[in-house]
Amino acid sequence: MFLLFAVSGSVTTLFEEKDSGVFQRLLSSPVRPAHILWARFLFGVILGLVQITVLFCAGRVFFGLDIFGHAGALLAVSLSAAAACSAFGMLIAAISPSAAAANGIATFVVLSMSAVGGAWFPVSFMPDYIQRVSKLTLVYWSVEGFADVLWAGRSLLEVLPKVGILAGIAAGVMLVAVWRFNRGRLFD
Repeated sequence: MFLLFAVSGSVTTLFEEKDSGVFQRLLSSPVRPAHILWARFLFGVILGLVQITVLFCAGRVFFGLDIFGHAGALLAVSLSAAAACSAFGMLIAAISPSAAAANGIATFVVLSMSAVGGAWFPVSFMPDYIQRVSKLTLVYWSVEGFADVLWAGRSLLEVLPKVGILAGIAAGVMLVAVWRFNRGRLFD
């Protein structure tokens, strides 16, 4: 949930960069709008990885969480979750007319996905229809992936299906975001 908020917030700076004229200066150089979008996506992934790393290091210090025993699997889930969250932030920015609207939409969607996806309490406590809906959220697959690695001690090979689903979500959402940015007026 915190990762989604951080990445969504960082992506709304696209509107500030447009208003301040940064885009016009960038686009006067040999940089295309696609470069700006992919750089922002990569920044979101890096921001997400840093945030996840800090949280897991705190978990290691305060709760004795074994983050080194399954480092490969944890890195794979972290990378795919960060990519999915970054793509989500890009989509929010792509469909929003302003930074204020993006913040409102992001808050609503993040809180909804977190509640339904299992970030607040286990999905197994929810009614059957909500459990089915939860599988449509990136929060569900992130929580499941991290739980598989940290609590169940599953290996990289065992969490690859969840990593693949998160990577698929990231790719699909990012494609929609780029398509929407290309049809929008952000770079005008």
